[in-house]
Amino acid sequence: MVMKTQNCLQCGMKVDSDIRYCPKCDNDIRSQTDGSTVTVDIAHHGEKVRDAQRKLAGSIAEAQQGLAATLRIVVGGGLIREQVLSDLMTFEHRGEIRGFTIEGRNPGAILVSLK
Repeated sequence: MVMKTQNCLQCGMKVDSDIRYCPKCDNDIRSQTDGSTVTVDIAHHGEKVRDAQRKLAGSIAEAQQGLAATLRIVVGGGLIREQVLSDLMTFEHRGEIRGFTIEGRNPGAILVSLK
């Protein structure tokens, strides 16, 4: 099995992806971010509510492995949006995300703060 590596954004040291703290500078690798936003649409390709929930959970998990600070979720304005807002409250309560907000004047997109 090949171990994935990444570079610590603080000091540049290459570390295995399963390492929590950089052995050189002690920075928390999992909380490092480049400030970017990743966008995913979970509601406009014929998804049912259950499909959207699975996509939401998978998108959050995947985005947390990367360097993005924010996940922008396009949910539309119907039942999927309402369920996603409910699910995000649960993710926030569990500490799996930092928080979320509806995107400005676009009620069909939600910004999730990951790190």
